[in-house]
Amino acid sequence: MGVSSNFQKAKDSLQSHDIYIKNTHCFTHNDFDPKRTDFDNLVYQFMHVVRGSEVFGVQDEDGSEEHFFKVFVDVGCRFIKEEDKENKDSEPVAQIEASFCAEYQMLDKEIDEDSLKVFALQNVSYHVWPFWREHLMNMCNRLNLPKVALPTMQVKPQNGNTE
Repeated sequence: MGVSSNFQKAKDSLQSHDIYIKNTHCFTHNDFDPKRTDFDNLVYQFMHVVRGSEVFGVQDEDGSEEHFFKVFVDVGCRFIKEEDKENKDSEPVAQIEASFCAEYQMLDKEIDEDSLKVFALQNVSYHVWPFWREHLMNMCNRLNLPKVALPTMQVKPQNGNTE
């Protein structure tokens, strides 16, 4: 089965159930004062990775079992000094990261692993992206950082690993 047909099969077999933050971490460096900084000398670096997935079942009160497909997406934004942007080991002056879970009810519990993998890598980030945009903007505001307005549609993740 081709990638296109795998994707369509998954799309037809999965129904969005929930999207939520599994964990988040943000900080500003101790020596960094966002209220008294020239932000023209800072650049952003972004992270976006589909980290993995799992299928699980939940038994309801009448004994029937529902199956779900959960996908984990890690996203982040680092604020670094412009002169450090080529140095992969540079310390950020501020950083905001989050791990999101996107859950889908499986209307067809027999859907194959390849179809789920294609769906996770090609579609889930589009569902998570609005939640990440809102979280990033909110955390920038709370940390007194410049507001990072992400585009409404994201690019494909840099890499991915669906288990």
